[in-house]
Amino acid sequence: MKRLLSLYRSLNVRLGGFAVLDQAIVGGTNFLTTILVGRLCGTSELGLFALAMTIWYLILAFLESMITSPFTVFVHRLEDENRTTYAGSAIAHVMSLAVLATTILALGAALLYWFEYTRFSVVIASLAVTLPFRLLRHFARRFHYASLNLNLALVLDISVATLQISAMLTFYWLGLLSAAGAFLAVGAAYALVLLFWWIQQKKLFSVRRNLIFADFLKNWTLGRWLVASQISMIVAAYSLPWVIAIAIDESQTGIYSACATLVCLGAPLLVAVQNVLTPQSASAFAEQGLAGLRRVVKKATLGLALGMGCFAIFLAIAGDLLVRLFFGADYGGQQTVITLLVIAELVYALTLGAATALTVLERTDLLFRSHLVGVLVTLTIAITFVGKYGLLAAATAQFAGTTIGSAIALLCYRNIVGNMKEADLPETTR
Repeated sequence: MKRLLSLYRSLNVRLGGFAVLDQAIVGGTNFLTTILVGRLCGTSELGLFALAMTIWYLILAFLESMITSPFTVFVHRLEDENRTTYAGSAIAHVMSLAVLATTILALGAALLYWFEYTRFSVVIASLAVTLPFRLLRHFARRFHYASLNLNLALVLDISVATLQISAMLTFYWLGLLSAAGAFLAVGAAYALVLLFWWIQQKKLFSVRRNLIFADFLKNWTLGRWLVASQISMIVAAYSLPWVIAIAIDESQTGIYSACATLVCLGAPLLVAVQNVLTPQSASAFAEQGLAGLRRVVKKATLGLALGMGCFAIFLAIAGDLLVRLFFGADYGGQQTVITLLVIAELVYALTLGAATALTVLERTDLLFRSHLVGVLVTLTIAITFVGKYGLLAAATAQFAGTTIGSAIALLCYRNIVGNMKEADLPETTR
């Protein structure tokens, strides 16, 4: 017990508190947004909203892997005068991704309309219109996390939360709330907050055209495997709504999404730790080598085991009651599905520290391989059994894929750290 208390007290309580509070606001806002769509628009609209969100998460994987994660790792290895130019390159990369992804989404919406998938085409078009603001908003908060200025991230996210929910309720009052309307309401909130954010923070960015491509190549060394790893995770988690929609229907997709959204109530702790863990791990590794990295991973794993373990037990008991309370009676009767999904989330949490360490050690190729195995397991089970056994098969597929992929990632971490010597470290950490 004394050892546990010692580990707990050694954590930066203030920093952790800011991270959990900030992510609670972000997670709570997203959760409330999903509830509003599900309750006020019905299971079918929630199904369309969930399908479009899978596309957003795929684009977000590119942002995280190629821009924000490399930025978080490499910025701690730069002198102060070089950080503003690297930040300028990063925001140029974000805008380039926004232009490319928006163009692809617009073409996709046109094709869907051509093939008479009218409702879904409107949803995708709404996502396309608001995508640049989504990408910039996410980059802005991760920018502050990279420098551990969590108070600024908190102000940003409180502002977004207030305007986002207000816009959603306004759209409902005007009779415009739908899956497409939800994307437009959220995008409008992001745009307004980002305008004031840029006015306040633009001095921290210095764009030099001759460095944009060079910095992209530096990010590519880390991000090429990380993006493949992130995409495999997205496919494993978010391909299931598509499988359900094809094998069953959109309403069942909405019910599954409601269960998955309930499980995401644990995301504030999980994502808060992840947002702080990456810069802390990168900083500890740069200053203290492997010993510092091991200590950070150990503390994070302990905290996640306690927090996510309690959350998993709670949902395993009261999950069905909560989904009925939040979304309505039409979404109930799925306690086993919720239990499997929350156990999968717990397993992922227990290996998050190891996965972050592999990223800092620039062994994202191992992360990709572990996630690839997980996605193959998930899709094999889902495609084979969802049509016959419904949502239970989908949850089982998620649990099996997550467990196997996470176990492989943990073994890779232990093997790499156990065999690595100081002479093997990147030059910047010696």
